[in-house]
Amino acid sequence: MRYFMTLLFVLLAYAVFAQNDPKAKEILDKAAAKFKAYPAAEIDFTLTMENPSENIHEMHEGKAWMKGNLYKLNVMDVENYYDGKNIYTYMPEVQEVNIKNPNEEEEMLNPTTLFDIHNQGFDQKLVSTGNDITYIELFPTDKSRNFTKIGIWVNPATSSIQKVTSFGKDGNNVLITIKSIKQSSPVPADSFFKFDPAKHPEVEVIDLR
Repeated sequence: MRYFMTLLFVLLAYAVFAQNDPKAKEILDKAAAKFKAYPAAEIDFTLTMENPSENIHEMHEGKAWMKGNLYKLNVMDVENYYDGKNIYTYMPEVQEVNIKNPNEEEEMLNPTTLFDIHNQGFDQKLVSTGNDITYIELFPTDKSRNFTKIGIWVNPATSSIQKVTSFGKDGNNVLITIKSIKQSSPVPADSFFKFDPAKHPEVEVIDLR
């Protein structure tokens, strides 16, 4: 589950921040600038997991909030929080929350770190442009990664990302369709990005720090 959440945030990151290929840079710069201008942002998306050879097709609605280096993510009946220090993974179905300090891999989930993720080991190619959609592919220079490439579909006219897909080496593909990216109004307080056990006495707290 932790690997999946990391991958999910990586895909969301590419949806707003990826840039490298000179032909794609101007388009993606505009999308990034639009996002950076928000004091806080809301992202509504649909998450699809597919493996054609195993006849797997699962779809889930999700929502993320970001403010500075804080985030909250709701997807697959799990609420994930980062308050700038701790990660909280709350599972309402089992009334349990895990609290931990982020490791080095999980640090990449922070929006402030994501601004530099495009410089960390990817080659990028502008594949096609047509029907108001530009398609870009990112290839990891580290061939040990669990995916072969990441695809990004963007509308350059509106600087809006349509969808992002990770193509897994094992045949498992993860597709995020961006429904909307907008400024949060009002801007949420910092406490919004922290799970407060005191307000949920019925929830079992597993402190892994």
